[in-house]
Amino acid sequence: MSHDVRPGIARRHDLDALRAFAMLLGIALHAALSYTGFPWAVQDTRTHEGFVWLFAAIHGFRMPLFILVSGYFTMMLWRRRGLTALVKQRTLRVLVPCLLGLVTVVPALEWAGKWAFETGSRQESDRRSQITDRSAVVESIRTRDPAELKRILSAGADPNEVDPEFKIPPLNWAAMFGDIAAAEALIDAGANVEAPDQGGYRPVHGAAFMGHPAVIRLLVRRGADPAARAFRGDNARDSSRADKETTAAITAALGLPSRDPEELESGRAACRAALEKLAGNDSRLSSESSGRGIAGWREQYREFLTSESFLIESDWFESPFHLILTPVFHHLWFLWFLCWLVALFAGAVGLAQVLRLPAVPKGIVTSPLCWLWLAPLTMVPQLLMGVFAPGFGPDTSVGLLPQPHLLLYYGLFFAFGALYYDSDDGRGRLGRWWWISLPLAAAALVYEMATEGQTMISGAVQVVYAWAMTAGLIGLFRKYLGGENRTVRYLSDSAYWLYLAHLPLVILMQAWIRTWEVPAAAKFSLICVAVTGLLLITYQIAVRPTWIGWLLNGPTGRRPVTALAHSEVAASHQAP
Repeated sequence: MSHDVRPGIARRHDLDALRAFAMLLGIALHAALSYTGFPWAVQDTRTHEGFVWLFAAIHGFRMPLFILVSGYFTMMLWRRRGLTALVKQRTLRVLVPCLLGLVTVVPALEWAGKWAFETGSRQESDRRSQITDRSAVVESIRTRDPAELKRILSAGADPNEVDPEFKIPPLNWAAMFGDIAAAEALIDAGANVEAPDQGGYRPVHGAAFMGHPAVIRLLVRRGADPAARAFRGDNARDSSRADKETTAAITAALGLPSRDPEELESGRAACRAALEKLAGNDSRLSSESSGRGIAGWREQYREFLTSESFLIESDWFESPFHLILTPVFHHLWFLWFLCWLVALFAGAVGLAQVLRLPAVPKGIVTSPLCWLWLAPLTMVPQLLMGVFAPGFGPDTSVGLLPQPHLLLYYGLFFAFGALYYDSDDGRGRLGRWWWISLPLAAAALVYEMATEGQTMISGAVQVVYAWAMTAGLIGLFRKYLGGENRTVRYLSDSAYWLYLAHLPLVILMQAWIRTWEVPAAAKFSLICVAVTGLLLITYQIAVRPTWIGWLLNGPTGRRPVTALAHSEVAASHQAP
C-alpha cells in the first residue's frame, strides 16, 4: 500500500452531508430516550412505544455510518498529505476536543443529570402525594400489609389492576419487594404471571432485578416463562446484572426499599443460579446455562469484561476504578475510539509500506460481492453485543479501555471507509441500489423489533440492518446531495459542535418539560428544535469565528478552488 496522491478523486459533498446527518441524529436519539421508558436521567410522564422504534432505528446504523465516513476522510488525508500531517490533524480535531470535553462538557453533563434526577424525584413525590385514585391492591403491597391485601382480594378487587402512578401490575410490585405471601395471594386470585409493565418487563424480571430467587421459583412453578424478554430484548438474567447507576435510579424512582449492595448482588447471583436450574426444563435457557456454544462464549466474554484484573484502587478514586467499565467519556466516547482507530490505521499503513503489500482490488469494496466478506466479519463482534443488556444496535463503551468487540466492530466500518476512498467510486457503484437497500433495512428492523430471535439470528439481522442502511444512505445522499451546497456545508461544519455540546441541554430541557400535559411527540419535537436552534446561534456567534471553530473545523474562509485543490483544502479541514 503505497502513499501516492490521487488527483482524480474529487471532494465528496454527499459524504460531508452524510456525516453531518449522522451527528445531528444524535440529538434526536438522546431526545427520544426520555419517552421510551428506558433507564435515563429524565423519565417523562408521557411515553410512547414509537420512540422505542425511533431509538432503535437511529442507533442501529448511526455510529457505524459515521465511523465509516471518518475512515474515508482519514484515508483521504493520508493520501493527500502523509502520515505526519494525518496524526497532527487528528490530534487537533479529535484528541484535543476529546480532552477539553472531559473537563467541560462531561462535568456539565454530570451536573445536568444529577439536577434533572433530583428535580424529577421531587416532582414525582409531589405528584404521588396528590394522587387520589390509588390502587388499593398495590398500596397494600407497597405498605407490606398482607392481611389488607387478602381482605381486598376476597372482596373482589382486580389482582391485575395496574397502578395509576407507574403503570406497573400488582404481581410485578410483589416480585420487586420479594413478598412471597403477596405474590401467592395475587396468583391464587387470578393475577397474570406474565403481566408486563410499559417496558415489557414481567414479574420474573423484577424479582431478578431486586435479587429475590424464592419469588422466581414461585413464579416459574406457577407458569411464568423464565426466558421472557422485555421490549428491549433482555431477560431476567440480564435484569439481574443491572449496573449500580441503573439500579439506584430505578429503585429511587419507584420507591423500592434499598438493599445492602453485597446482599443485593448475592441475591442476584442466587437468581441466576435458580434460572440455570430451570435449563433442563426449558430449551430456551439450556444453551445459556450450559456454557457451550455462542451463549457460553458470550458468558466467558462478559466475565472477561468484568474481570478484577482491570480494577485499579487508588486514593485518587472514591471507589475502585475499572479500566473498561467505569464511565469516563460518556457521549464523547466516539472521539476516544477515533483516536484508537487512527493509531491502528497509522500502524497498518506503516506496516503495509514496510512489507510492500499490494493495493486492495477496487472490486472487493464496491462490488456486490463485498457483502460476502463484510457480513461474516461483522458477525464476529456482533455476536458479543449485549452481554450485559441485549438490545438493537451496537453497545457503547465509555471506559478508558475500549471494549475489544466494539473496537473490532467499528474498526471494520472504519477500514471499509478507508478502502472505499481508495476504490475511487466515481460512478457511485456502492449504494447504487439504495432503493432496495433501505427497504431491506426497514424490513430487518421490523423483524427484529417484532420477534425475540435467537442470538445468531438476531445478530445476522442487525448486521444486515447496519450495512444496508449505510450503503443505502450513501447512495441516497450521492443522488440528491452530490453537489456543493453552502447550507449543507454550514450544517456539516456546525454538526461537530452541536453534537459535542447538545446532551446537557437536552437533559435540562427534558427535565423542564417532563410534566407538561402535551403529547410526547410534541415534547420531543420541541427539544430537538430548541436545542439545535440554540446551539446553531452559539456556533455562529461564539464558536465559528473563534479558536474553538478553528480547532473543530479548521479555517472557515474558503476560496474558489479546482477539484484537486478543493480536495487538498478539504483534507486539511476534516472534522472526525
